[in-house]
Formats: sequence, C-alpha cells, structure tokens
Amino acid sequence: MRVPIDSWYAILEAKEVRRGKPHAARRLGLDLVLWRDADTVVRAVTDRCPHRGTALSAGRVRDGCIECPFHGFRFDGDGACVKVPCNGPDAQRPRHLATRSFVLREEHGLVWLWWGEARAEYPPVPWFPELEVGYEHSGFTVDSEVNWMRNVENQLDWAHLPFIHGTTIGSGFNPQIKVHSRVQDDRIITWVDDPQGARGQPTVATTFAFANIWHLPFGGQRMSGFIAFAPVDETHTRMYFRTYTRRLLVPGIAKAVCTVMDLFNRVVVRQDTRVVATQPPGETTQAHDERLVQADLPIAQFRKEVARRSLPRATLRGPSRAAVPSDGTEPSTEPSTQPSTKPSTKPSTQPEISPVDPPVLTG
Repeated sequence: MRVPIDSWYAILEAKEVRRGKPHAARRLGLDLVLWRDADTVVRAVTDRCPHRGTALSAGRVRDGCIECPFHGFRFDGDGACVKVPCNGPDAQRPRHLATRSFVLREEHGLVWLWWGEARAEYPPVPWFPELEVGYEHSGFTVDSEVNWMRNVENQLDWAHLPFIHGTTIGSGFNPQIKVHSRVQDDRIITWVDDPQGARGQPTVATTFAFANIWHLPFGGQRMSGFIAFAPVDETHTRMYFRTYTRRLLVPGIAKAVCTVMDLFNRVVVRQDTRVVATQPPGETTQAHDERLVQADLPIAQFRKEVARRSLPRATLRGPSRAAVPSDGTEPSTEPSTQPSTKPSTKPSTQPEISPVDPPVLTG
C-alpha cells in the first residue's frame, strides 16, 4: 500500500496493549501481534507462526515472549524463536523459524511503529510541542472504510465546512475562501484568510505532521484537537481522536471538559464519515479523474508529498515535486534496501495550484 517510508506511525493507543495479554492489530496492510515483555516494553511481530501459520495473537504471553497456541513455540520481541518444546529443552534455537519483528516506541500515550530501513539511531517520533505539558486529554476511536489518505485530506479541506458541518463547526463559515498552505520540513500547515485580521496571516491553522498525525488549536489556544490516522490496509483506517484542554486550578475540570467535547466531536465526525465513505476508497496519488481547485491546495501538496516520500529513499534527491515513475509502476512501500538519503528539509516552493492547473500526479 502507498505510505511514506522511513517514518514513524502512530498505530495504537498504548493502553490497548495490556500486560500479559496479546493484542492483534492490522496496520499498514500487515497482521501484527503486540504484547508487553518482562520489562513492560511493547513488542510486535507478524501475527503468523512461521511453523504452521497459526495466529500468534491466539496464544499467550509467557516469560516476556509470545507463545503460539498450536505447539507452544515461543518468540521474543526481536522475532527469534527461543523455544521449540517438541525439540527438547537443550535443542539449538532454530534460525529458520525467526519471524519478522518491528521497531516500536511508546510515547504520548501512543504506540509508534517505524516503517522503513533499520538504522543504528532512529529519529524522534513526530509531535506537537505545544501539547507537551499543561494539558489533559480524552478521546475515542473511529473506523473508516476508506484509505488513510482520504481521511487525512478531509482534515485538510476547509471548503467543506459550511456544507457538511453547517449545523456544527461550519455554522457561519463563509463558503468563499482563499486557502493558504505551505510544506515545511515534515509538516503541512494550512489556513484561510481572516477578514478580521491581517490578510494572508494564519490566525487559526491546522497542521499535519508526517507520517500520520494532525493538530488543530481552538478556543483561543486553550484547547486542541488531535487525530492519528492509523493505516489499516488499502481501504480501511482507524482514527484516534483526542481533545486536549489546558489544566485548570480545580482538579478534574479539564478532563470533564474534554469528555464533553468528545461528545460534540463524535457528532462532527459522523457528519464527515457519512460523506467521505461515498468517495472511491483507495489511495489518492493516482486519482487522475479528480480536478482540484484553489481551495484544495493543501490536499494537492499532501498527495505530492506522499508520492515523494513513498518512493525508495535512494530516489529522494530532487525537489519535492518528484513525480511517479514514467513507466507507471507502483513504487514499493516496503522498507527499502537502497542506501538511505535524507530528504530535503527546506520549505516547499510549490506555487499555489489554480483550477486550470490540476495538481494530480500523472504516471
């Protein structure tokens, strides 16, 4: 499936992986089993025993390892088979029974998976510094039957607010807008002109941080919305919604405010998903039949960045307007075996896209 490589992905709420219990999850087109080892560190391997194909998630956690329910084979967090009961306690560890493992981090109450080449040191997980301290949060999850890109694009879309959300967050929103957006390092920042402020200056801006998290401050910077778009497979996404509220003097009030906002946000999300579910469910970098307009500028930038970041890392030497290969082949999103080349961190100089210059990629 089409996803940026050499990136961290928020894939689960950390509380979903409980101590002593395997947790099955499909992410990035793969079936995974996650568990906590003897040190409570979250681990993950492919959810298939390499012996006879049984789901390891149907087994149990023993001595910090995941144990297959079929024959008791055990696998550690690095994917090594450390026990084969039928071979006896003194048998050598069979290397041919090793399974694929994944590099994980647990930060900000989320489990993050590294999708890309192994390296001696990994970059920090992406985050929004303004949410680091001083906030309480609560949240909920929503499953969507469209590709993760469709769901991200919905949150980069200003023009839909007065139509889909006319009774909620879009009430009073002027349908005639000028949308601004820029690509800066690993982020897309987008805003609209505020007639009451300095023209073209962001008063309220949404930010998408690659690979899959989004942030919107509101309520005079006292509150923030957050979404992690966990790719399940080509046509499914699990979205983790959070509301952040600054801590108040009275303990518990901020958490209560978040809980109330979650109820409101569920209504808003239902308005979105009802319409987004009617779109073609696959990824959008090859959506040649869609004709974008100026208000779709951040969506055009997002599609181009996903296409660029999905290519094998050795090809990422040019400007951010890199195109799909001319032969029309689908670039691999499996971890690359090519030498690693760091992508440019300079802000994009892409011009704003006009309706007569459709910003869809062509193969």
